[in-house]
Amino acid sequence: MQKNIQQTLAILQKTTSGNKDSTISNAQAEQISKEIFALFDSIFDYSLMAQLSLSKEYKALSQAQQIEYTKAFEQNLKKSFTDKLKLYKDEKIEVVGGEKPKPNRYNLKTSMVLDGKINYIIFKFHDNNGDWKIYDVDILGISIIQTYRSQFSDILAKSDFNTLLNSLQSEISFEAK
Repeated sequence: MQKNIQQTLAILQKTTSGNKDSTISNAQAEQISKEIFALFDSIFDYSLMAQLSLSKEYKALSQAQQIEYTKAFEQNLKKSFTDKLKLYKDEKIEVVGGEKPKPNRYNLKTSMVLDGKINYIIFKFHDNNGDWKIYDVDILGISIIQTYRSQFSDILAKSDFNTLLNSLQSEISFEAK
């Protein structure tokens, strides 16, 4: 995992090192995303993340709906990450340490200095048959999965699953145009 983080940082720093203001353009963000996802796709458990984001609603879906939702969720998560990359300005990210709150869980804590203040990012792993996969990320103390779950719960309280799915898909296709 630490190797993947170091490779990710190298990709980011290589891309911003020649820029006057160290910001990342849209084209650079797309390229960086492709390189980073090539590293991280094998350790992110998008399927579990999708399930957790819908909570009990996920089990009520048909298998076809689960597959379609998981794909849309993954694409939306990647789009969001790519959008956030544009804000990256050569900040330094370091691995601080880790803890094992349960035998099948591991939290990797990293720090990033942003505007002179230390902020923490925690990657939450679960043991998937001997293969450790990320199922959530806490950024500045806020869980990505809990944020999605809250947003999706609000949508589902007012409408149905298809509305949520269409919303996710339209966000993805809107950006692709």
